[in-house]
Amino acid sequence: MKLDLSQIRRRWLSRCGPLLLAAFVMLLAACTEGIHPRDTLSPVSDSGEVSAWFYWLYLWLDVVIFAIVLAIFTYAIFRFRKRADDDDSLPPQVHGSTKLELIWTIIPTIIVVILAVVTIGGVFKLATPPPMDERHIKVEVTGKQWWWDFDYVNEKITTANELHVEVGTPVILDLTSADVIHAFWVPRVSGKRDCTPGRTQPLYFTPNTVGTFDGQCAELCGASHALMGLRMVIHPKEGKDSYVNWVEHQRKPAREPETDIERKGLELFKTRGCVACHSIKGVAELQPTARNSTSGPDLTHVGSRDTILALTKPNTIENMAAWIHDPPAVKQGSRMPRLGISMDDATTIATYLHSLK
Repeated sequence: MKLDLSQIRRRWLSRCGPLLLAAFVMLLAACTEGIHPRDTLSPVSDSGEVSAWFYWLYLWLDVVIFAIVLAIFTYAIFRFRKRADDDDSLPPQVHGSTKLELIWTIIPTIIVVILAVVTIGGVFKLATPPPMDERHIKVEVTGKQWWWDFDYVNEKITTANELHVEVGTPVILDLTSADVIHAFWVPRVSGKRDCTPGRTQPLYFTPNTVGTFDGQCAELCGASHALMGLRMVIHPKEGKDSYVNWVEHQRKPAREPETDIERKGLELFKTRGCVACHSIKGVAELQPTARNSTSGPDLTHVGSRDTILALTKPNTIENMAAWIHDPPAVKQGSRMPRLGISMDDATTIATYLHSLK
C-alpha cells in the first residue's frame, strides 16, 4: 500500500487547521487595551529598559532561528518526498559531511559569543552605581514575614510597603531580610533581586515616569508569601505631589487626636500592647535597638497609605479593625499576635490610626 502524501496533507489541514485558527483567535482575544501593572515590557526606569531590551533581543533572535529551521525542514519535506515513479530503494546516504558539521558548529558558536559579550555589558550596566557626589535617594529595604520595611537614609524617615521615589533621580536600594529569603520585584521598574538574611544586595535604577507601580515578593517565603505585595510611587520633581513635599510631610510627627473616639483610640493603642512593636512619631517610638524581625511597621502616617497588610486590603477603618482584632484570621501565619482586643476596641484604635494622614 503506497502512501498518498497529498491526501495526508489535505487530511491534516482539514483536522488541524480549525484548531490552529481557534488558537490564533484566542491569542488575539488575550490581548487587552492598556498596560498591565506588572508588564515588564513597559518599563518606567533605565534598569527596566535594559531588561526589556534583552527580552526583545532574545525573542527576535529565537524567532529568526525558528523561521530558518522551519523553512529548511519544510523544504526538505517537499523536496525529498517519495514520488510515484520512485522505486523502493534507499536514496544515496550521506555520512560525515565536514562542511555541514562546520556550519552548524561555527554559526551557533559565533551567536553565543556575541550574546555573551552583549549580556555581560548589560550586567555591568545594571551593576554600576550612580555617582555618589550627585543627588540620589538611598533606601535600606528589609523584607519581613510578610511586609516591607523602608528606611530612607538621607531623609531620616521610615515607611512600610509603599516605597516613594522621585522621577529622574537615581535610586539606591540596599536589600536585606530579617528572617528568610525574600525577593524584591517591581516588574515595570527593575528585575528581581533577592533579599538574603545577613547580606545586603544593591539595586540601582533611575525612574523616568511618574505614577504608581505595584510589585511582589518573588521568593517563596512562607504561609503568606502571596500576600507580600509592595507599591512604588514615583513622584514628580515639582508641584504639590512632589517628592520633596512628601518627605516634608513624612518628617512631621503624628497629628493630635481631635475627637473623643480618636483620643480613646490613642489611649488603647498605648495600653493594649501595640507600642511594643509599632512606632508613632511624637507618641510612642521604638528605639533603634528594639527594631528587629518581629517589630511592626512605623504607623506615624499610616492613614495616608492606600493599602494595609502589604497591599492585601484597602486602607479602611473596617479592614484595619478586623486586622487588629484577629491578625491570623486576616493574614495566615501573621507574626502580629492576637492580643484579645474586642471588636469595639479594635474599631476605636483603627479610627485613631486611620486619622494619621
